Amino acid sequence: MTNLEVNIVVKLPDTPGTLVELISPISDNGGNIYSILHYHDKKINNMIPVEITFDLNEELKDISLEKIQKELFEKNIPIDKITFGAKKRHFVIIITGHVFDTDVLDTIKRLAAKGIKTKELQAKFTELEEVSNVKFKFEVPETIEEKEFIEELKKICEEKNLSLIRA
Repeated sequence: MTNLEVNIVVKLPDTPGTLVELISPISDNGGNIYSILHYHDKKINNMIPVEITFDLNEELKDISLEKIQKELFEKNIPIDKITFGAKKRHFVIIITGHVFDTDVLDTIKRLAAKGIKTKELQAKFTELEEVSNVKFKFEVPETIEEKEFIEELKKICEEKNLSLIRA
């Protein structure tokens, strides 16, 4: 799945509840919000510039953005600017073996050095001696081919005697 980073700048009245009015149309239409900045120091006529950054599924971008813009317009929230950032692809991988005993932090740091971010890590712990199954969600930049990402992960898994399963 490929996501696109979207950044919207609006002006909101400095009154309780207005931020919810901004957030709702974005989250209701598939936006995964991860940053909201209020510029209180730039307040003019009781209006505060707010910058909100979120991811949208690239395939649904046009439809979702159209709905978001329409709903914000209906709520009298004018959009000052919309910009798009980098495309992001997410991969879910399960690594099985002694994932924690072989230094999972080292694995994460080695991938991060190549621009690959670990967005989620889920594990179920049983006994320390037992093999663990760890589910990772990785964010891979467009500049890295899927094959290159998988090869790098396989190399790390081979070094650590771990198994890789594509989810």
